[in-house]
Amino acid sequence: YVGKAKNLKNRVSSYLTKGANRKASLLRKQIKYLELIITKTESDALILEQSLIRKKKPPFNVQFRDDKSYPMIHISSNKEFPEIYVSRKKQKEGVSFGPYANVNAMRKNIEIIQKVFQIRNCKDVNFKNRSRPCIEHQIGKCSAPCVGLISEKEYKENVEEAKNFLNGKNKSILKNFYTKMDDYSNRQDYERAKLYRDKINAIRDTQKNQSILTLYEDIDVIAVSSDSFSTCLSLVQIRDGWISATKNFFPETKNIFTNEDLLEKFIASYYFESPDKEINLLTSHKLSLETIKSFKEIDKRLNLIKVNKQNKFLLEIAKSQSSDRLKRKDFYDWIAPAFENLRKRLDLKFLDKIEAFDISHISGSNVTASCVVFSDKGPEKKEYRSMNIKNDKNDDYFALAEAISRRISSLKKRSLPFPSLFLIDGGKGQLSKVKKELENKKIKTIKLISVSKGENRKEKYDKLHIDSVKKEIDLEEWKDISRLVQFMRNESHRFALTKHKARRTKTLTSSDLDQIPLIGESLKKELIRHFGGIKRLKDAEINELKKVEGVGTKKAILIQKHLN
Repeated sequence: YVGKAKNLKNRVSSYLTKGANRKASLLRKQIKYLELIITKTESDALILEQSLIRKKKPPFNVQFRDDKSYPMIHISSNKEFPEIYVSRKKQKEGVSFGPYANVNAMRKNIEIIQKVFQIRNCKDVNFKNRSRPCIEHQIGKCSAPCVGLISEKEYKENVEEAKNFLNGKNKSILKNFYTKMDDYSNRQDYERAKLYRDKINAIRDTQKNQSILTLYEDIDVIAVSSDSFSTCLSLVQIRDGWISATKNFFPETKNIFTNEDLLEKFIASYYFESPDKEINLLTSHKLSLETIKSFKEIDKRLNLIKVNKQNKFLLEIAKSQSSDRLKRKDFYDWIAPAFENLRKRLDLKFLDKIEAFDISHISGSNVTASCVVFSDKGPEKKEYRSMNIKNDKNDDYFALAEAISRRISSLKKRSLPFPSLFLIDGGKGQLSKVKKELENKKIKTIKLISVSKGENRKEKYDKLHIDSVKKEIDLEEWKDISRLVQFMRNESHRFALTKHKARRTKTLTSSDLDQIPLIGESLKKELIRHFGGIKRLKDAEINELKKVEGVGTKKAILIQKHLN
């Protein structure tokens, strides 16, 4: 099955939920693996989805098997006077341009081609049976080759210019048109000079908004992404103008090679074994001349394609793919070993789960605490919890103590085991406060550590504080553990911030607005969204309030009266 989704979590969950429709139930029984491809826009995702369905013909995509696709512009080639037309299928003869996700942009291009290059768009049966020019010629959209008003040579020159236009080679076209305009002007043939001036203006006014998948038939796009711990090379393969496959590679580098070195080594190993004699490459990093020459020695040609406006987005897809795969790299690859190393460093008999805490607020308002849970398999998101701290104070120590106390009480109430370790975002002060709270609860089985920001708030200078030995460690010394601790700390911060924002938004849409009659929940949210908050809403004039959908004069007066 091939599908696309704006929200990946919701889409995948819909197939895994019990009670789903029959297709989803059948699909769920046969799932073996999931492959993810990231695209720049939703339009590109739609195009890619259809190209993969055509290529792989997956049995669960029955509704898309009509082989319809996004439209393409075609210019025929096996005729004296080629025509331009639109089709949703790639034609065997002639030249195809597209596919176009933006149909309006495609139509605009055809309009420009007819206006500037005057290529016919009639069918052969009409073309062969005309005795006088049609209305297309009368309105300046066709050069009327059907009745001999243009020579075959001149017409084909126009066709080539039209192809250049569709390929984005506007500079050469404009240069040619400027030359002709000046030439006719010097000859005082002002009517023809004006004609080329209008053509120049038409091309200059055209904005290339269409999303074309690729102008190359076969090309491999490779991008490299790396972080402090690992590297991912993503290969996006274009075949017959479509993205046909993506592959990801995770070299065991030990961080001793640069991304340029890794790209060179990958290309050497991957393409030396390839049966292809000619390889078109678009890469995120430059290749050395030595690598290119080495392929000549084995009778292969490596063509390096320069990044331009037409192919730049392909490289961005590969870059997004590699950076995302780097983030999503199987948790078992590094979390399980990091868990074990942390257990040894802390001298624990076992380390099953770690719970990380953080506090989020703005000057003591809407104070929210987060608790995120990790096992050696990664984040256990179903066990995440957030807490609205009861007393709004600008006191992280107080909020942290309340969060720890409530977490312990919750685990006890549900008869759940305590985790092996608590990770606190903060320094010695926060650690000491949590220790006292655990002592008050008579909890002795939970180990305590905290992580504090280092010099210039850079992660590489972060420090780990261990309560039991009153020790401070530079995380740079424990690189394998550093990634785990920082990952958990950042995740607890993200979760706390998300919940705090949601709480703050809810507060903003309530309070003063709740007291106004005839103002429902949806209108409250729309008012806050439109004005950005209560303060600007209070300052709004009647006419400004009426700009919000659903607010007439009566409601505007009512809102202003209650808020002021």
